[in-house]
Amino acid sequence: MIRALIATLACITLAGCGAQGEAYQPRATPASEALIYVYRPYGLLSSQSNPMITCGHESIELETSGFYEFLADSGPVTCAAASDSAAQLKFDAHAGEQYFIKEDVASTGHVQFKLMDADVGRDQIKECSRQGIKQ
Repeated sequence: MIRALIATLACITLAGCGAQGEAYQPRATPASEALIYVYRPYGLLSSQSNPMITCGHESIELETSGFYEFLADSGPVTCAAASDSAAQLKFDAHAGEQYFIKEDVASTGHVQFKLMDADVGRDQIKECSRQGIKQ
């Protein structure tokens, strides 16, 4: 019984990486636009579903441990989940600045967005892999 539990926990830990893709690499923020990162860190109790989210004019289904980056003009930006009408984050983006938005998906499917302090976001996103690279 204990061996089975240990084996299960080891598999969960190894499989916890989730998203496949390039590791986070900081990039220069253009002076004329805001650079926005949306990321979903690994969580043991996180849902395995990947709800469609829209942030600004970009949409993606972020996997666990995935991130997506996009550029936005200065002004209001809204992030929302298609599956959870209560899940919204609105903020004003400013050209030349970086923003880190953390997405949490509870085991119930409830989505929550949080605008993170840039230093905290840079640290947390290091564990995530890039998704949604456009060809």
